[in-house]
Amino acid sequence: MIINNNLQGIASIYANQGNANKSAKSVQEMEKRDEIHISKQGQNVSEMVKKMNEMDDIRQDRVTELENLIASGNYHVSSRELAESIMQCRF
Repeated sequence: MIINNNLQGIASIYANQGNANKSAKSVQEMEKRDEIHISKQGQNVSEMVKKMNEMDDIRQDRVTELENLIASGNYHVSSRELAESIMQCRF
């Protein structure tokens, strides 16, 4: 009888040890962190967007060119192109 009680005690220790291992594993799983890996292509796109945001919204060289064309009377807009442009914006 005493031997049997000792075997049961030993068996319960092993059973509790298994539960402790499960708890340790779940703690390790909780400690894992999410990771993000950005491809080279994604990094390049990000750099291009950053450079574009740093650029001026107004292209002064183009503005000056158009001002000169208008002042000299050499700036002509096709009525057809203007109408097509308006239609694209509207629809």
